[in-house]
Amino acid sequence: MNHKHQQSTFNRNPIIWAKDAWFLAKPYWKSPDRPKAMGLLSIVITLNLLMVAMSVAINKWYSKFYDALQNLDKQAFYKLLLIFCILAFTNILISVLAYYFRKILEIRWRRWLTAYYLDKWFNSKAYYKTRFLSVISDNPDQRISDDINSFIVLVLTLTLGLMNSVVTLGSFVVILWTIVGPLKFTLWGHHIVIHGYIVWATLLYAIAGTYITFKIGKPLIKLDYQQQKYEADFRFGLVRVREHSENIAFYNGEPQEKAELSSRFTNVVNNFVSIIYRQLKIDIFGVGYAQIAILVPFLVAAPRYFAKIIKLGDVMQISNAFGHVQGALSYFIEAYSSLSGWRAVMDRLYGFLMSIEDADKLDGLQIKTDNNYLHLNQVAINLPNGNCLAKNIGFKLNSGDSILIKGKSGSGKTTLLRTIAGLWNFAQGDIYQKDNLSSIFITQKPYLPISTLRSAICYPLIDNLPDDAKIKEILAKCSLSNLDSWLDNSADWGNILSIGEQQRVAFCRILINKPDIIYLDEATSALDEETEELMYNLIKSELPNSVIVSVGHRSTIAKWHTQVLNFNELAA
Repeated sequence: MNHKHQQSTFNRNPIIWAKDAWFLAKPYWKSPDRPKAMGLLSIVITLNLLMVAMSVAINKWYSKFYDALQNLDKQAFYKLLLIFCILAFTNILISVLAYYFRKILEIRWRRWLTAYYLDKWFNSKAYYKTRFLSVISDNPDQRISDDINSFIVLVLTLTLGLMNSVVTLGSFVVILWTIVGPLKFTLWGHHIVIHGYIVWATLLYAIAGTYITFKIGKPLIKLDYQQQKYEADFRFGLVRVREHSENIAFYNGEPQEKAELSSRFTNVVNNFVSIIYRQLKIDIFGVGYAQIAILVPFLVAAPRYFAKIIKLGDVMQISNAFGHVQGALSYFIEAYSSLSGWRAVMDRLYGFLMSIEDADKLDGLQIKTDNNYLHLNQVAINLPNGNCLAKNIGFKLNSGDSILIKGKSGSGKTTLLRTIAGLWNFAQGDIYQKDNLSSIFITQKPYLPISTLRSAICYPLIDNLPDDAKIKEILAKCSLSNLDSWLDNSADWGNILSIGEQQRVAFCRILINKPDIIYLDEATSALDEETEELMYNLIKSELPNSVIVSVGHRSTIAKWHTQVLNFNELAA
């Protein structure tokens, strides 16, 4: 994948479209789930072919039914009505089964592909590193939640539709060729015979209609792509208001937030209006095209009917067969809106995978091994533009040691923690750590997942959680006994608990996870000095062998550390 490929996205030819579709679909169809998927796909294809066969059978029924009407054959009339009921029931049964097995295939494919994309997104922390790319993939949440499903539904709809059209075309062309007979006329003294003339007329009619539709609808691909982006931007803005509702309320920021949301929604509306006008042009042409197609078979069959060469049943069979042939040849006209949406979805998924691939190339400093808990040697950290933030950073920490990193705002203290964690890709030097050590990073505003309070406190632990008695004991030590009764409650705790409570929950998390290295980035900024002293004293007494790396401005925390690193002395 490359950026040149992405930039040419709206001008790709059908062969490239197919290659892109296979690139996105290939992981699933080469996965361990392939045998079951192939079985389901085989069933779906078989049922779709049976539906075409039922259409052929009903077409033949038309001829016999209208002949019975023309001949006033009452017995044949009622017999054919019974046959139609059987054909209709069978057709409905096949359609229902085809729908069921197709939906089973869709959900299996979506479940596997979603897990595949989540693995890629989380592996190597791509969900974080993509923010440092020059070309950022917008709204990854939408690409995983919506675009994967849309891609699967559309690829099955369009490929099965194409297959049905090809099989339908082959089946009904034979019928038309057989019934209509040749067209004979004299031109400039020459006797001309055109066999299967209605087939050639239908082919030319469909090709002309397809070409015009593509010319009219080409801008729709880009408009559909933009519509998905604008919708996602607007939805994201609404989520941001919900997440930061308290701050907005304190600032009385409603006018600005409303103006921003209105601006985003204006993009949604304007682009949608453009889609309406473009789709309207396609529909106007499509409706006229379809209406004219109703008359063509009757005009073609009329001379032979009035010459008593063919019967009324033949005329109706020709009309029905022509409709199937014309519909099959006009597949791209009817599917154009779906094709444009499919192209837009593929572009978004393609761009998403490309951004993950690019993020994987952003390697941070590799952690090397030695006997120290944590050892930094000649580390320099830079900004993404290459400017140096700090250099010559070095220290050694072993069991029970602690270091306070201080300095003015923007000097690079938090960036150093990112570098140690492997999240910052713009650094040089050497970082060493003893094998098999665990660590935990606590920020100024700790992350609290939307889950039960128990899970939020124990995060990121999933298994072997401490029992309620142990959790309540730790809550008491951190002055959070008031939360005892909420352990089984699920909520967005980041919007319920105060910042001070959240920071104390983070210290509970430290005591539960018992890491070997504890990183604290302004982790007590919202606590009073007495509570701050209680928190540091807790981790010192409960985890005496753990290393503590603190970033902070308060002079009160200096006494809890054996070393001090002043970033004001390290500026480039």
